[in-house]
Amino acid sequence: MPSSRAVLFGSLTLLLSVGMASVARACPICGQPTVTLSERYARAEAALLVEWVSAKTSSVESADSTTYEIAQVQRAAAGAFKKGERLTLDGYHAGKRGSLVFLLGNKTEAGTIKWDYPPIDVTETSFQYIVQAPSPETSRTRRLEYFVRFLEYPDSMIANDAFAEFVNAPAADIFAITDKLPREKIRRWLLDEKLPNLRQAGYGLMLGLCGDKSDAALLEKRILDDSDEQRRFGIEGVMVGYLLLTGEKGLERLEATRIRNSLEDPGEAFPAIVAIRYFWTYGNDRIPRNRLQRAMRLLLDNPTFTESVIKDLGRWKDWGVMADVMRLYSLPDYNDQSIKTAIISFMIAATKDVPPDTPKETKPEQPPHVAQAVKYLGELSAKDPKLVRHAEKAFFLQ
Repeated sequence: MPSSRAVLFGSLTLLLSVGMASVARACPICGQPTVTLSERYARAEAALLVEWVSAKTSSVESADSTTYEIAQVQRAAAGAFKKGERLTLDGYHAGKRGSLVFLLGNKTEAGTIKWDYPPIDVTETSFQYIVQAPSPETSRTRRLEYFVRFLEYPDSMIANDAFAEFVNAPAADIFAITDKLPREKIRRWLLDEKLPNLRQAGYGLMLGLCGDKSDAALLEKRILDDSDEQRRFGIEGVMVGYLLLTGEKGLERLEATRIRNSLEDPGEAFPAIVAIRYFWTYGNDRIPRNRLQRAMRLLLDNPTFTESVIKDLGRWKDWGVMADVMRLYSLPDYNDQSIKTAIISFMIAATKDVPPDTPKETKPEQPPHVAQAVKYLGELSAKDPKLVRHAEKAFFLQ
């Protein structure tokens, strides 16, 4: 079985490979987006709160089935269902007599209701949590203001779902409710050894938004603590929170402890890369962009990261590193087709970075980086004509 460090390394490798654009609508470091309970409820054309009555396993004469008694008609066509009626639905659903279940369904072409399976086991509290939640059409910040009250709620279903709403939320919306975030609670949750590891990134980000210097010290301690491998999951969110509170000084600390030693421990550099990427897209220049470029350049010579770093620097139009990128092409440690393709694509991107709105009839003098990239592309075409042609066809750098 792979170690947790290996699993973390693989997970972040995937995140680096797909980039943040694919999850631009959701918090890119908080977790995997899912369909939440309020979203399921909003999509349902029929919604019934029912009590479990009985369940039968399949036999020669009949299939699995479960019988419920309607306790409340929350949403349905007029007269379609009545309180006290019993429904027997396909599928075995275990339960106790009188326990509450929330049935959600939608109309079929035949006009009947196809009920979601499995149904949702609820308590009176979790039922009210679902039906009182602002609808998806409500402003996202108002929705988050509702769900923030239920983070780490004693009912685990509610707590998990409330956190999922933050996972699904764009970064800007989480930033917008900074003054609603419960700083003391978030700090306490991060210190709790029972906190699910998958929530560490989200709470690290949130504490960075609402915290102070003492919280920066807490986050730094977590970043540098290698004693518990399980706590390395989500450490990229802790790094983002740390950078939100410390800015360039914090970046210098990450460089010294997690980036410059990447050859010895690449697994710790991966979350730092994710944090730097996050700041490039969502940091609102809290750390100057040229400073983020300089931090990323430190990883250029590490073959583990070379390809993804070149792609990042190309997207970030860091043409000042062009000569260093070109130098790698002929070195044996970088004799890899994916790295070479990234180098070629970097040069192609540079040639396309010309001043906008230049009249076609004029031929202005090429910017220095364009002239340099054209020169390098010519040299690369002479060395690897087929690979250059392939890269030109597959060019996708944004």
